[in-house]
Amino acid sequence: MNLLVMGMNYAPELTGIGPFTTELCEYLASQGHCVSVATAFPHYPGWEVQQPYRGKLFLREERNGVLVHRGYVYVPGKPRTSQRIVYDSSLSVSAFFSGLAISHVDAILAISPPLQLGLLAWVLSKVKSAAFVLQLQDLTVDAAVAVGMLRNPWAVRLARILEASLYAKAEAILVICQGFADNLKNRGVPESKILVLSNWVDTEFIHPLERINSFRRTLQLDKARFVVLHAGNMGVKQGLDNAIRAARQLSDLNDILLLLVGEGSDKARLVDMVNREGVSSVRFLPLQPRGMLPQMLSAADVLLLNQLTDVVDTVVPSKLLTYMAAGRPVVAAVHPDSEAAKYIRRADCGLVVPPGEPKLLADAIRQVYSSPELAVRLGRNGRTFAEEHFARQRILQQFDDFFRRLELELSTGHSVQ
Repeated sequence: MNLLVMGMNYAPELTGIGPFTTELCEYLASQGHCVSVATAFPHYPGWEVQQPYRGKLFLREERNGVLVHRGYVYVPGKPRTSQRIVYDSSLSVSAFFSGLAISHVDAILAISPPLQLGLLAWVLSKVKSAAFVLQLQDLTVDAAVAVGMLRNPWAVRLARILEASLYAKAEAILVICQGFADNLKNRGVPESKILVLSNWVDTEFIHPLERINSFRRTLQLDKARFVVLHAGNMGVKQGLDNAIRAARQLSDLNDILLLLVGEGSDKARLVDMVNREGVSSVRFLPLQPRGMLPQMLSAADVLLLNQLTDVVDTVVPSKLLTYMAAGRPVVAAVHPDSEAAKYIRRADCGLVVPPGEPKLLADAIRQVYSSPELAVRLGRNGRTFAEEHFARQRILQQFDDFFRRLELELSTGHSVQ
């Protein structure tokens, strides 16, 4: 199949959706599909175009059998709502024109967010006489409302209209969890159009290692130091003020360290908060090389997941699957009805507390701190769950099966529905 994938992020970006899109495209190419990608220049999570891509308008490169078309995208230093709309829209327009340059396309996979990308992917599918497939990595409108980025009632209404239109136009909608599927069905999307294909984790690359390893030694963290680690994006949605306040609640335990690793639009404010309030048990690190990830996760005693109070079923944090594979206990301050909370309860791999309650978060960390047996059990359960449900090869094979069915149906003139 000649497949065009349109999405915001792609390698060499190391966090967020970029690694998933990259692995999916490279896997499909390895299975004989002809895969092209229309995307931006790498800029996430630092919100700055990486070297050596700066100063370019368009670029075409081949990466592991995938032809990658990159175009200029407006990248705001710290995205506010109006800037985010321009950012999303510029990507959509850029990817549209990149896609126009590709001669033969059988199907277009648009990875949302943003919604605007889905709209222009549909327009391009009409120009190219190609099937339009939508993949939802996030319930964009719900997420924007939850974090306060979208408040104007008319703007919300317009976004809902666009959302519903895309669901109606897509020949198939791929969602990453059952909660997303239920959300769509409640909005009137036919069940026959929805397919649950979850994200995955490379359980061979991410696996439990010794707690005292090169990562700890580099940071000069001795065996007695109890490390609570948050790894990944530090944006508004993560609500990490809560974690910092929980660290302050744990000040009586001198050997607990909250380690916040990564980048994001909210990081500078969080650093300022820690410095201003003098929370000495919090330490920040920049995004680490991918090769260090297994050691970093294994060096932790608790892996922290934190979300804003209003984030319910809008997103499944990709880091949660990685946390599970690392075999360390998870403590999650998330809405009890969120997909993240459901996964943790199903796996019995951690403790879930309400978001925005730093004392409850601190109490959960204390519970794991005081019970090594509990920590071992939760970590082991998470690893087992990741191996059984999110192993990379099995899920990527499901994507290949889907596109082969789609190719057959298109060749015989049948609808994918």
